[in-house]
Amino acid sequence: MSSQADQLTQDDTEQLVIKHLRANPDFFIRHPSLLKELEVSHSSGDAVSLIERQVQSLRDQTESYRKKLDELVAIARENEQLNNRLHNLTLTLLDAVEFDEVINALEDKLHDDFQAEAVELHLFSHAEAEGETNPDLDGFRDFLNTCEPVCGRLSQAQLTYLFSTQAEDVQSAAMIPIQGEGILGILAIGSRDEHRFHPGMGTDYLARLGEIVSKTLEVVSEPGF
Repeated sequence: MSSQADQLTQDDTEQLVIKHLRANPDFFIRHPSLLKELEVSHSSGDAVSLIERQVQSLRDQTESYRKKLDELVAIARENEQLNNRLHNLTLTLLDAVEFDEVINALEDKLHDDFQAEAVELHLFSHAEAEGETNPDLDGFRDFLNTCEPVCGRLSQAQLTYLFSTQAEDVQSAAMIPIQGEGILGILAIGSRDEHRFHPGMGTDYLARLGEIVSKTLEVVSEPGF
């Protein structure tokens, strides 16, 4: 009984101390010598002074912030590189005056500057897209309806249609809608790396790429369909 009472008294005392420290955040500033006397157990098992523990905590926080800053800087650099590559691709496509020139320039740039391992552009008529004459497009209805880039792993039937003989080597892919006046299609980019394209990645750059290609194809000689 007395043991329980002692424990309650100790708890009450600790709560009073906590309450007092919260009400007086400058307590240790007014009593700096206490910082050297107080000890806090460390994960290593050794006891360290409170001020040493605070210093270590600040160091840990600083290291965490540094890592986050490094990550942000890396992302910013990557975005800058993507912007430059997309800009160069746009300039190259603007110089193309024939349909075949656009296709060749697009494939070369995506292979060389964007390290794309497989690139295929499929263009078709609206009748085909609506399922009247091309049953191979049945697996792309949702994609064609939403007209938004899709990234990740595709079905074997989709891979075979998009990449033909390269389908077995493609472990992840990006599908980009091509849509403009008189233009409808799919730009497919494939990778042997299953993590290169995944559903959680951003698609803003892919959407911009699709818009650039679509607009370019509008102003060059159209394929015969």
